[in-house]
This record gives sequence, structure tokens and C-alpha cells, in this order.
Amino acid sequence: MEGFLTINWDKAVDESSSFFSRDVFDNCSAAFHAIHRIPQSPWPHDEQGSMKNNSRGASGKTWSPCHLKRIAVESVGGQGKTLKIQPPAPFPRKSVLNVFEQKDYLFAIIRVMRSFMIAIPADADDFIRIKEMQIKLRDEIQEFQKLAQTIMENNPSAYLSLNPGIARYVNEMWETQLASVHLYPSFYKLIGNIILVPKENMITLDMTLERTVLELGRIPCQIFPPLNTLIKIQRNYKIINNRYPANVLESEQMSNDENAVKLATKYGVKIVVSAKALRSLAGNVGPLFRRSWDIPFTIKEVNFHGEVNKVIFIDEPLPPSEMSAVEKNALFNRMAIKCQFSNVNRSRFFVYTGSGKKYEYSESAEEVPGDIFSSDNTDLDSLETFGIEKRASSSSKICTLKVGEAQQVTPETGNTAEAIEVTDVEKQQKPFEHDFSTATDSDSSEMSLVIDTGSECGQSPRKRSKNASKNIKSHKKFPNDTSNTLTSIGTENQTDQQNKNKVPEPGFKVPIRTGKIGAPNTQASLLSDILQNQEKMMQSHRKPSPKKNTDSTTSKENPQEYTKPKKDENLTYRIWNLQANEKSIRLLVRSSVDTAIVTSSGEFRTFLMIPKTEYQPWFGGECLSTREMNEQWIDLHLRPECKLVRIRLDAYTGDFLMCEQKDAACLEAEISFQYGTHNKPANSLQTIWAVLSSLCDLNLSPGQFLLRHGFHDGMCIQVWESTGKESSSLDLHKIYNEIDPTANAVRGVSENWSALDPCAVFPIQRALNRPPLTFEPTEDLKKTQIKRKADGGKKKNTKKKKQGAAKDKF
Repeated sequence: MEGFLTINWDKAVDESSSFFSRDVFDNCSAAFHAIHRIPQSPWPHDEQGSMKNNSRGASGKTWSPCHLKRIAVESVGGQGKTLKIQPPAPFPRKSVLNVFEQKDYLFAIIRVMRSFMIAIPADADDFIRIKEMQIKLRDEIQEFQKLAQTIMENNPSAYLSLNPGIARYVNEMWETQLASVHLYPSFYKLIGNIILVPKENMITLDMTLERTVLELGRIPCQIFPPLNTLIKIQRNYKIINNRYPANVLESEQMSNDENAVKLATKYGVKIVVSAKALRSLAGNVGPLFRRSWDIPFTIKEVNFHGEVNKVIFIDEPLPPSEMSAVEKNALFNRMAIKCQFSNVNRSRFFVYTGSGKKYEYSESAEEVPGDIFSSDNTDLDSLETFGIEKRASSSSKICTLKVGEAQQVTPETGNTAEAIEVTDVEKQQKPFEHDFSTATDSDSSEMSLVIDTGSECGQSPRKRSKNASKNIKSHKKFPNDTSNTLTSIGTENQTDQQNKNKVPEPGFKVPIRTGKIGAPNTQASLLSDILQNQEKMMQSHRKPSPKKNTDSTTSKENPQEYTKPKKDENLTYRIWNLQANEKSIRLLVRSSVDTAIVTSSGEFRTFLMIPKTEYQPWFGGECLSTREMNEQWIDLHLRPECKLVRIRLDAYTGDFLMCEQKDAACLEAEISFQYGTHNKPANSLQTIWAVLSSLCDLNLSPGQFLLRHGFHDGMCIQVWESTGKESSSLDLHKIYNEIDPTANAVRGVSENWSALDPCAVFPIQRALNRPPLTFEPTEDLKKTQIKRKADGGKKKNTKKKKQGAAKDKF
């Protein structure tokens, strides 16, 4: 006991005297690999050296990501160009799949992920095909992941790449945010703790929309990049700073929002919070809860129907205390894509006016297919096995209305959005502003593929019709339960038999059950499990959506009676009911969107644009972390009918790689498909409930407070109360004054590296018919075609000779 008390906890650990070093822990700990989603090596130790040498490239020297060869490759559909990046090291071997098996596997992934995106039943045959290929590719996927990880470990400077324009803009923005800390009191005293885990046993947990009460401001028009094109995201400091000045705060804090105070008084809510604050709570993922933040909140007394009620106003989190180069790149890219793929000053924008006038429609001159294979000039011969049926694409329509002309009510809401076309400004675009399509419903296009169903490569393909699987079941559903009812907290315990028959998720993270997939009883059991889980999944899609409930989405307040937001900003206030078991809390949540369009069917659709900075673009797309999954899901859940536009970018050059559209149901389906139902993003509501309910239970007096959570605090959150005494234990101003915005925090490669996503298909992978996480096929497509043609010619000549010999006999 005396030895334990003499330990100096403030001194750094001396690894020379420890039981084992940190390197051994990082390389050998199964728990460490599981938490950080790092695959453990499948090879013996004598093969590690050869892999490490191979990852340095042929010359054995370190490489620069910016200097890797980037070429344009011809592709089908769109503008016919896609970017190919030469890997920093050659592949160690060929794939176990031939070119036709890779193509078959690739398009099975595409069809399944597309079914998630547009919320239609997926073909059970595709799930079985993916299952078979995952078992066959198990070792190859692990080897591919380890190769990618080793390459980045040998060149950690790749994560330090930071363009000078990016560094200047982010540093100025960060400095402005740090100065905003002085709007809060300086001194605080500790009054208690709360935890990030619910205190009660959670049986049901729901967060349902009660109504939309107010919509203000204007929304830029969404610009979709053309398909299969080469675009660079703008990195010029002046251009980005002109659109989004770095020295201007994005939004006002909730405690100072006059609209929020007025609405809280009128509707009698308990908590007023911003979507960004809920996003930070949802992103703190257990069991380690390593997300650090400081969130101020204020308690005010308001008069509701003659009674004095206490209302908690939770502000947005304070700026971070440190940022790495990776985090600075992500922050800048978010502003850059909003600048490049939205248009508010030179073209159209949408304004919430609160009136009942309608829009006038006008057709757009451009047509952009929603998928790279839906172009009319698709060369089916080049696909050989896979192709599409030609479909007549209808002209996409957008709303282009001049000032003072007609307006249109947004569907099912009663709110109006006024589209304004600026005619006084010249239409000359800046160099980075290409002639993009401005409003197209990318989900409207359809894709009908041709798949080779024979056991041999030489068999002729057949077309997969839409009704091909009607004999299986009339309503096929998704493979995992991703219901939007959010009542899954108490129903996640499954029987052993259900877990045994569950479809394994693509990727290296989940153990794959071995066995003969081709056996009839195994396929029947697997197919039955798929159909049952799809039935559960599609039940949520058959439920009435919130937009059909006019009382839930109709704005009841007149925008003219409230304070307007800043120019080019928009704000929406919604009342939510957060209910756990028999308890409930009414919330007033403030949120905003990035862009909007009006589709040809008259639907008013809003979007959030999120960048995904890719640090291994030569191998494919990287996986989202659990924190990113939860944050993106809560962002969409708090904005009904809003979609996520995820834009994947090259971290080193700013090259545009791919654009994806997701909604909340699609995110749930994809996450459940890849990681299983135990990783549902809806489980993040437990963290939100734990914090908000604990704040209500504290019953604090009116005043200003602070929630603090550090990197090593685990599930504990400190609650601080402001005080005027300088001798207090916390000086908030001093802490943030010592932060240097020009400094870059250092992160290890294990923290920065992300595993490759087995279901993210880049356009270059479509063009090359190469599935994610696979090496080059055993035979090249052109060589295989030549060989097959040669074999076919020989067979034909042999037949002719035999027929001639038979005639001579007679």
C-alpha cells in the first residue's frame, strides 16, 4: 500500500521499466485492433519484413503523395473521364478472382448499395453472391488492408500535408472562434458530475418530431457535379474567404437567440439546443468516450401560461483546444465544397417567406444522368458481360423564378420557398466554377444491369429484369433491421440461432462463417434469413413519413414577427419529443441546411454537404468512423426530408473523386449491412438522453454553466458553475488564450489511419471493373477476350472441317 501511495501520477511512464512497450501493445493487442478497426496480420512473422519492404515501393525510398502519377481514364457515361492514381507500391500478388468474377462481385455490391440509397428491396441473389465472395476473399481482403496500413505507417508525413491556403484560412477561422470564448464568464467552480450513460434500464427510446414552428432565411441552390469528370476543389484563400469570411462567426449562440427565447416561452419546452450540440453529444462514442469538448449552457426562467418554468439553453460547443492537419483539412474542405457546389449570389436561392404563393417551373437545358451507366451513349460492347438497357431520360426541371414573380408552396408543408434569379450580376463564372448541373434528381434514374450467371466465363449472359425475383417473395427487404422507430434499445439481444444465420457484413472486421455456401440447405437458410430481415427493414419505409403529417411540419409562426438571420443563412426551429421508457423531454432544436432544389415533381428537397477527405485514394474509399456515422445520422434525423451529399476528395491535390447521396434510412441500412445491428447509429440517442435528462434532474438555479469532457474522462462529464471569484479552480479565458491557432497537433498513424471501405465503389473502380479491396485479376480482360475469340474461332473451324468430311463420305 505504501508503494502505491508513493506513485507519482504526473510523471510520464518510462517504457523501459514497463512490462511491455507501447509498440508491442499497438501491434499485438487484439482489443486495440478491435477498437481502432485495424486488421491483424494473417501472415507469420517471417513475411512481415517482405511486406514492409514492398510497401516502400520498388526503389525502397519514401514517396510523396502529391507526386504520384495521376492520369485520366476513359469511362462510360457522363463526360467520360475519371481519375486514376498510381499506387505508391505494386501489389504483392494477383487476386484469387478472375476478371469475370471480379466484375460479377463489383456489380452485386453496386446493386445492393443502390437499393439502400433509393429504398427499394434488394435482390437476395446479390446478398448470396456477396456472401460467397467475402468467404473466398477473406485472406485477400486482410492482406490488402494490411498493405494499405503498412504503406501509410512507413510514410507518416502523408497525414501532415496542408496546403498554405488551407492553413491560412483555417488558422484565421480558428482564431476568430477562440476569441468568442470571451463572450462567456471567465471563472467557474465545480458543482458536480454527470455521465454519458443512461442511469435507467433503457427499454424504449424515441425521438419524434412534434412540429416545425419556424423557418427563416434563404438557402443556396445545390449544384451537382457532372458524372465522370475531372474537377479540382478550389483551394484559393481569397475565393473561399470572399464567400465565407474567416473572421465572421457562423451562427449566434442559443442563449442569445431572441427567436429561441420567444419560442421557448410560447411552447413551454424544457430544453433549447442547437443541432451542433446534439451532434457533439452523439459523436462521443463508448466505451472510451474520447471526444473532448466544452459546452456552455444557461438556465433562464420564462413565464408559460402564468407559471414560471426553468428552461435550459444549451449553446454550441466551444472551439477545439487543438487541431491536427487532418482536422484542418476536413474543416476547410467543408467550406470549400459549400462554396463550389452551391450558388446563391450568381444564380438562384430559396427564401422562406411564410406566404402561400406558388412557383413557376422552367425546364433546364442540361441533362445529367443519375448514374454513370445511365448515359444514352453507353458502349455495351465494352462491358461484355455487364451493361444496361437504354432508357429515355427525361429533362430535369428546376425552379428559376425572377424577383417579383410567382412563388410556390413547398410540398406537404404549407411553407413557401421563393426562388430568385439575379439578373443584374454578370453570368461569367470564376475559373473554378464549371458549368455544372444545377438541379437534378439523381435518384430518378434507373439502372438495369446484365449479369453473367453461368458457371463458366464463356457462357452467354442473361438480363436481370426487375421482376426476376418475384418467385422468391413479393416483398423482399433489407438484410438487417434498421427501423427508424428508434425503439431498438431493448430488442438487440438475439438468439444464438439468429446470430448464426446472420448475413456476414462485407469487410475484414466481422468474422466470416466458413462452410459450403453452395449447399442447398445453407443457401435456403441464408435466403430465409435475408428475406425475414428485409421484411423488418421495409416495414419502416411503409410507415407514414413525417411530411404527410401537416401538423408536424407546417410552420405555425409568421417569419415577419421574428429576427431574420444573417445574409445567406437559414434557420429552422422544430419541437421534438425525446422519450425514454415512461419519461419524456420536450426540446426546441435549431438547425440549418446547406442547399436546396425543387425537383421536376415539385418536391422541395434540402441537403447537407459533408466532405470525406481521402488519404488513400489510390486504393479506394476509406471507412467512416463510428463517430462520423453517429454524427451524420443525427444530422439527418434532426432535419426530416433532408439528404446528405457526401463528397469524397483527394486529400493531397483536392481532386474530386465521388459524390454520394444518403438519407437517414440509407445510412442505417448500410451500417447494419456492414457492421451488424449492434452498431446502429440510433443508439447514440442514449448518450443524448443521458446528458439531457441528467441536466433536468440537477434542478440548477438560473445562471451560466459549463459542461466539460476531456480525452481521458471516459463517461464522466464535469458540471461547472460561473462565479465572479478569481480564485476559482477554472479560468476559461486563460485556457483558450494559451491556444496557438497556427500549431498543428501531432497524431500517430494508428489514430489517423482508416481502414478501406469494402462497399465504397469509386468511378475508377467501375471503369476498371475492380471491386474494392481486391488485387489485379488473374487474367486481364483484353487478354481473356482475345483468348476466348481465338478459342471460339478454332472450334468453328473444327466444326466446318467435320461437316466437310461428312459430305465427302456421302
